[in-house]
Amino acid sequence: MKTNSLSVAVGLLCLCTVATSAFADPVAPTLKGDLVALDGKRVKRFDDTALANVKYFGIYFSASWCGPCRQFTPDLIRWYQQTKPKHPEFELIFVSSDQDENSMEAYMAGDKMPWPALKYNKIRTNKSLKSHAGNGIPCLVLLDANGTVLSHSYVNGQYVGPRRVMADITKTLEAGGGAAPDGSSAPAPVPEAPGEKSPAAPRGSTFDDFFKKKNP
Repeated sequence: MKTNSLSVAVGLLCLCTVATSAFADPVAPTLKGDLVALDGKRVKRFDDTALANVKYFGIYFSASWCGPCRQFTPDLIRWYQQTKPKHPEFELIFVSSDQDENSMEAYMAGDKMPWPALKYNKIRTNKSLKSHAGNGIPCLVLLDANGTVLSHSYVNGQYVGPRRVMADITKTLEAGGGAAPDGSSAPAPVPEAPGEKSPAAPRGSTFDDFFKKKNP
């Protein structure tokens, strides 16, 4: 029974490769020269000069091996394609938890990710982005230009999921730059795909403790 419970837990929430922190830095300068974007089936250097005018950043922690991520990513892409043209003051950055660079690129190409990503060889060293990751993926975080967290997939240690943050981003952008909802708010939910439910940490369990990151 314990084995089955653990299997269910693993299926609901994938292990993330980075830990949380209160670290905050202006976002755009920390990304200079460290981003790539999809060009066909490969990635090339992303022109980050446009980030100087970005007021809000969505940071998406995800991986090709994560089932819940693969369910959520297509919805995030559709949302981004509708949102980005209307809100150039927003950008989304993908931070991979894949095991190697080829897997990361294959994930980006297979899903046709329209946003830039942190270079694979910069994932370990870019502390500014790493510091905002939660205990599991998929994890979406909303930052302002100064690196302040406005919305997070984890609230007070509890997993509320990336759809909650996606809704918060929409509200923030539609408000014309007003303050994003805090962690205690209850924004209108973004509809889930048919038959899909956002992963959640089991109540009353030691799930997060079990999956605490071990430093290499």
